Amino acid sequence: MDLMKQLLLLSEKLYSFLEKEPEDKEDKRDEYISYVNKLLDARGQTIDQLQALPVNPIIGHEYEAQLRALDKGIVERLQSFKRDIANDMKQLQASKKSEKQYHDPYSAFYNRDGTYYDKRK
Repeated sequence: MDLMKQLLLLSEKLYSFLEKEPEDKEDKRDEYISYVNKLLDARGQTIDQLQALPVNPIIGHEYEAQLRALDKGIVERLQSFKRDIANDMKQLQASKKSEKQYHDPYSAFYNRDGTYYDKRK
């Protein structure tokens, strides 16, 4: 198969896969990320093979416009997925902090010498 055709097929596959997010975020996210990494690695190897050629075959090729559009979409979707993960991590940290305060509401007031200081935040 031609390297340009292979790059186009891998890009389309990655673009379409990134379109759907895992149904169960906690359980399926690791599998989803590993498959995305696998597709990105395969696409990167194909790009490396193309760059190793003496002349850049992408410029002026009939697939150039499609590849640029797909690449832009892939980058946008990966950034969106990264933002979703960051938001989930923020929510997790906030819930951990809230849970800790619920279980030990006076932890901010404990002092080693036994005195009580009102440290309001």
